Amino acid sequence: MKVAIVGAGIAGLSCALRLQQDGCNVTVLDKGRGAGGRMSTRRIAMPGGEGAGGEVAFDHGAQYLTMRDPAFVEAMHGWEAAGVVARWPAAGEHAWVGTDS
Repeated sequence: MKVAIVGAGIAGLSCALRLQQDGCNVTVLDKGRGAGGRMSTRRIAMPGGEGAGGEVAFDHGAQYLTMRDPAFVEAMHGWEAAGVVARWPAAGEHAWVGTDS
């Protein structure tokens, strides 16, 4: 079965993962240039002309996420191995953040 998911936030990506595990051919679409939803990073150009100001990035939405559900814990460890999330000890033992990978 072919499935399209609109939204590459945590819910859309979790849904895509589950559908892939069930054998579906999944395509994830998002209006942004990358995954994230409430865990995304926004980038804006700094003033000063080409090459002078550069670009600044800031988190947009939730500062971090936590996990309690065993299936989500398993998924999170897979994402950690892939380099798309990382632990954030400053926010607590169970805090995770998205990376720019």
